[in-house]
Amino acid sequence: MTIPRLLLAIAIAVGLYILGANTDRLRTGQIIRSARAAWEHPEAKKDRKRLQKISKKNAKKITKGIYD
Repeated sequence: MTIPRLLLAIAIAVGLYILGANTDRLRTGQIIRSARAAWEHPEAKKDRKRLQKISKKNAKKITKGIYD
């Protein structure tokens, strides 16, 4: 393989790597936006509050059971 062909192959490989990295970054941004939207959804907020109340109530029961 001659030097110009080797340099061309390396340039193509680097270019494809850069394109792939950019695509991954864009997809990661989409995933993060979707996760935030799901986290901030009104139903999710309501469920988190409900689960927090349940866990506090159960934590009191568990603590009482341990120290009694």
